Amino acid sequence: MNFKQSIKKILVTRTDKLGDVILTLPLITELKRNFPESKITFLVSNYVKDLIENYEGVDELIFIEDFQTVKSKIRYFKNQEFDVAINVFPRFELALTLFLSGIKIRIGSGYRWYSFLYNKKIKEHRKYAEKHESDYNLNLLKPLIQNINYDKKYYFNYSPEDFRNLKKKLQGFDFQKKFIIIHPSSKGSAVDLPLEKITNLCSGILKLFKDFNVVLTGTKDDINTTDEIINSVESGVKNRIFNFAGLLNLKELMILIDNSSLFISNSTGPVHIAGALNKNVIGFYPCKIPMNPERWKPLSENAVIISPKGTNDMNSISIKDILDVVETFLKINSL
Repeated sequence: MNFKQSIKKILVTRTDKLGDVILTLPLITELKRNFPESKITFLVSNYVKDLIENYEGVDELIFIEDFQTVKSKIRYFKNQEFDVAINVFPRFELALTLFLSGIKIRIGSGYRWYSFLYNKKIKEHRKYAEKHESDYNLNLLKPLIQNINYDKKYYFNYSPEDFRNLKKKLQGFDFQKKFIIIHPSSKGSAVDLPLEKITNLCSGILKLFKDFNVVLTGTKDDINTTDEIINSVESGVKNRIFNFAGLLNLKELMILIDNSSLFISNSTGPVHIAGALNKNVIGFYPCKIPMNPERWKPLSENAVIISPKGTNDMNSISIKDILDVVETFLKINSL
């Protein structure tokens, strides 16, 4: 039996934020390409379930919240008899759990104090942000795959029924009219374009591009922010701006993004949904490491990154510069 045939069950762990999970999916795809007969289990946080459930290449989805103790994780992992575990988001407790579970091949970062718990170590300092996060993730496959394919592909999908259900949920919103999504908050994962700038951007888009509606998205925690934006927009265009913050699960957000003409966002999880769908994207990113676009830009071929020039002050970004990029996208979209 050769090496690949001996690997029957693979565990991948990525229990942090939405964007991080999305940028780990190319690793799942590459694993399945090289180990098509192996069962791949993906350990994530519960809140990404709606988006990742039934994703191509993931044979089993399990959730970190379902394990109350280290002992319960060890018991589960031992019973599953995993041959390989890839700890993409390195944390001591998980590294210890994988070690105590007796998993034969344990892959993780070589630069943590607990890295001795892995027997296959990848020595890359992500904090220097010299590569994209998805490339750092794929590099964790080096102990398993000789020639890694870095051509990142995504397989998000939804049914006509899923789309119909979303339209029913958003009664009164006309999907026949073209729309632009603006996602204003990054939840502190990056340095945001100031709210006043986002508000001015919304107003500028609504005034200049009368054939387009604007949709604001976010979580329930963002409702006050999105309400503030809408309240600040001039009354003459308020009928073309919609607030869907707190209304959508991640799968519904993915469907909405897929049907949009343009997605505009700070550096945060949903921008990576748009990137994975290869949508038109404008992303606002600080220059500072490790939050810079070199590591965290969306993977769409149609993404434009706007960063402060010669400074880390996001307030220095010009609304006119953003609107010029919006106009370019919308012209291309109308061809």
